Amino acid sequence: MRRHPDFVSFSREHHDPLRLGRHLLAGGGREELARLMPAMLAHFREEERSLLPRLASQGAPELAGRLLREHEALRALFESALRGAHLAEAGQALIDHVRFEERVLFPFLEAQLEAAEP
Repeated sequence: MRRHPDFVSFSREHHDPLRLGRHLLAGGGREELARLMPAMLAHFREEERSLLPRLASQGAPELAGRLLREHEALRALFESALRGAHLAEAGQALIDHVRFEERVLFPFLEAQLEAAEP
């Protein structure tokens, strides 16, 4: 799928989290989570900084709310998974979140950008 240039870097950064999600689902991945967590948290902050204003300007509070709720839930699940609990739940939530962004959020924002083009 070809992404709008505004979303290419976000989309590329989803590869490692998807792999991590599969490892967590299988009951492993704690070390990988510890290694990737700082980058994923920075990714969340950048998405919130960049995407939330766009969603607000497009009148999409439900998508903005879901993005924030999922980020908050993932932050808590990551902390729990680092302690060895809820590994599979964290993995599934991470996979589901990436799918939401790739299949719902980015296509919505891309459609809005295309509609605004002359």
